[in-house]
Amino acid sequence: MSLLHRLFGSKRSSPQGGMTRTLGKQVRDLEAQAEGAPPGTRGTLLNRAGDVCMRAGDHERALEYFRESIDLLLEDEQPEPARGVAKKIIRVHPKTVRTHCTLAWLNLATGQTAGALASLRDYVDAAEGQNATDRAGPHILEMARVTTDNAFLQEVGAALKTLGFPREAETVGEWLEAGGSPESQGKPGRLRRYCFKAAVASTVPPQMG
Repeated sequence: MSLLHRLFGSKRSSPQGGMTRTLGKQVRDLEAQAEGAPPGTRGTLLNRAGDVCMRAGDHERALEYFRESIDLLLEDEQPEPARGVAKKIIRVHPKTVRTHCTLAWLNLATGQTAGALASLRDYVDAAEGQNATDRAGPHILEMARVTTDNAFLQEVGAALKTLGFPREAETVGEWLEAGGSPESQGKPGRLRRYCFKAAVASTVPPQMG
C-alpha cells in the first residue's frame, strides 16, 4: 500500500464543492476501501470516487482522484483501464498536460502508433498552451530514446523543434537514421514495462542529455 500512503498521507480533508453529506460519505468510503483493497481493485475504487466528485460538480477533486486512479492501475498492470481514465480526464480537462503525456506513454507501450502520434501532438499543444514546454521537452526526448518506430521518431523531431529544443531534435534525427537510439527498448515486453514506469513518473521530467 506504499503508493496509497504516498498519495493520501495524512490528507483527510472533507469533500467540498457541490458535495452533499451523502456523496461526501461515498467518497470517504471509497477512499477507505481503496486503502484496504488488494492489488487490482484499488484504482477502480478511486476512479469511482472521481465519478462521485464529478457528479457533484467538484471537477478539481475528481481530477485528483482520476490521476491517483491511473497511477494505481498502472502499478497493478492494468493499462487499458488506465487509458480509459486518462481519456475521461481529457474529455473534462482537455488542456491537462500531464494526462496527455501519460496517454502518449501508454499508447507507445502497446505499440499503437496512430494513438501515440495523436497523443504526442495533443501533448505538444497542451504544453505550449500551459507554458510547460520546458517540462514536456525532456519527456518527449525520452519517448524517442526508447522506441524504434520511424513515424514516431519523425514526429518527435518536429515536436522538439516546435518546443524549442533544436539540438535534441538533431539527436533524434540521428537516431532515426540509425534505426533507433543505442538505448532503445527493442523487445516489446521491455518497451511496455519501461513505458508503464514512465507513465507513472510523468510528473517528474527526466534529465536532458
